[in-house]
Amino acid sequence: TTVTGVIGLIGATIGIGSTLLLYKFTYGHPELRIPGMAISLFLGMWLSRVFVLGPLGFIIGFVVAVSQSIGESVPSPEQLVRDILWLWVALAYGVGVTVVLNSLFLPDTASAPAHRPKPKSLFAPDAFTNPAHVHFALKVTLAAMFCYVFYSAIDWSGIHTALITCTFIALESTGATLHKGVLRIGGCVIGGALALFTIVFLMPHMVTIASLVVVVACASAIAGWVAAGSERISYGGLQIAFAFFYSVFQGYAPDTDLDNVRNRVIGILLGLIVTGLVFQYIWPERTIDRLRDTLQQALRKLARLLVIPSPQIAVETTKPEAGALLAEISKDFDQARQQAELANFEFEESPGRDLSSTRNLEIVLERAEEIFVPATSLASDRAWDEWQQLSSAEQMTESELRNVAAKRIERAATPNKPRDGAALALAFDRWSQAIAHVPERQENSRTALISQIAADVQHLG
Repeated sequence: TTVTGVIGLIGATIGIGSTLLLYKFTYGHPELRIPGMAISLFLGMWLSRVFVLGPLGFIIGFVVAVSQSIGESVPSPEQLVRDILWLWVALAYGVGVTVVLNSLFLPDTASAPAHRPKPKSLFAPDAFTNPAHVHFALKVTLAAMFCYVFYSAIDWSGIHTALITCTFIALESTGATLHKGVLRIGGCVIGGALALFTIVFLMPHMVTIASLVVVVACASAIAGWVAAGSERISYGGLQIAFAFFYSVFQGYAPDTDLDNVRNRVIGILLGLIVTGLVFQYIWPERTIDRLRDTLQQALRKLARLLVIPSPQIAVETTKPEAGALLAEISKDFDQARQQAELANFEFEESPGRDLSSTRNLEIVLERAEEIFVPATSLASDRAWDEWQQLSSAEQMTESELRNVAAKRIERAATPNKPRDGAALALAFDRWSQAIAHVPERQENSRTALISQIAADVQHLG
């Protein structure tokens, strides 16, 4: 929380300073202000993808673009400067209170962060060579500026949340963007409904600030409870709180105007529709493609794991490699499951392509995870000990079976590549004959795990 707050405050400070400097040239000149909005938004979204502190670049671009969008609604430049500076005070106050409360009251013990290699540069390695970063920034800028021009042209500034929606829900892939958009509109509807209930039924009976504090605390508790949930719903909790506060606190006195609630929902719907269309048809980055790449990567690593150990290499040498592969495969499977969920939010261009459909990829993922379970047990100390107790002939036949199974998994990672089930069956028969003298296969023994892996690989593809 502290790090996020500090980064947010630094970004807001730089953004507000930049927009005040920009207003020296753009105030009263929409022909300069609108291109300035577009350029700042493009740079902010591009930095969010390629800069080491991506959120910092996003905040700067967002603050500049949004603050430039209100220039025509303020009657004088002096009032505009005053409002923008008070905006910084409000942001700094909110960040400070949040950091202090999280530090003093029921602080959570921070978990040990995962080890990450120290970045060699302030920018991603492909920052200036990968066109996907520029495409992403252009798509967000196009969607946001279309919404701004649209609601300015029809003189309906109340739906300015369309511009905010375009920037906040934009993520790398179409599926992730639409998923976040659904959470935003869902949270807005719930928060707006709570605000509507408060304005209509509760505010007429409020006579002191104490009653208002109680209502705000209850709404904040509901939103915080949702925000503290999993990544699937946490963003919706933030939108519940934002929609409620934005609708209830319309001024310094109780207000019964319900237009704000309506306008906010319409603005978010407009932003969601425009962003969805832009991300779907202009340089689409589909989640299903990311899922396919992640799954292929996981299958290749799983194949490498299966060939360990080898009769020619000492066990002590291969243990570290097996442990590293286990961690990487587990991470890839987690990422693939998340991408499979997000892919369901996309519209497939060719539903008839079986090898590329989301459902077929999910089936391969499920079967690969079934193989990964006994493969993990094969990397245990007990399995290593059993391997060392095998004779040279038994080690050779088992290694041959595992190598054939690994090749079968690698073929599954390559679309349209023919499967060779005969080689796996032949290797399994030779291995079964080599261990025929074993009296029985105990549960979780090495022989039982190898048999399970062979059966699971047979059904992989």
